[in-house]
Amino acid sequence: MTESERLPRMLFLDDRTKRIEAARKKYTQQYDVTFVHNAKECLRYLCKQEWDIVSLDHDLDGNDFQSPEDTSSGMEVVRYMKVWMDQYPKPEVWVHSSNLFASRVMLSILKEYGFRAYYRKFEYDEQASFGDAKPSHKPVVVEDKWEKHDVLGLYLCLSCNEMKETNSECQCHECYKREMKQCA
Repeated sequence: MTESERLPRMLFLDDRTKRIEAARKKYTQQYDVTFVHNAKECLRYLCKQEWDIVSLDHDLDGNDFQSPEDTSSGMEVVRYMKVWMDQYPKPEVWVHSSNLFASRVMLSILKEYGFRAYYRKFEYDEQASFGDAKPSHKPVVVEDKWEKHDVLGLYLCLSCNEMKETNSECQCHECYKREMKQCA
């Protein structure tokens, strides 16, 4: 295959198995995709060859809403891209992180470095994206702790500090995250 016949090369950084599997299904027909799972691995691959597209997540290592100062976040890749770009032509960069604050900071820095950088939130059907694979664990149910407010007659969830009408089960995001164990 000649250089003009090859598929565009994409480097896709993400640590979420479901998102990676969905990206594999979405992009492998259009791109020669390499998937990496952490910032150090991404930096190694950036230095090996030219890339047409680099798609970056920010929150890695199983974290949600990592600080941009964290050296294991996708921001670390952005910090190194200016130096790396002296060797190769600049690829188009897509930031697909759902952490909007970090995404905006990443895009601002990339554009300052002269990259064509865009926010491309990666949308996928979470139910259909993983096929028939099932997690190997069962959720660990943690009983919610409640405190009844005497005057209002409402219940305060002590996990998330939300007021509810009943004390049966808190359905908010924070309580849901607390009750579920992550896949190992």
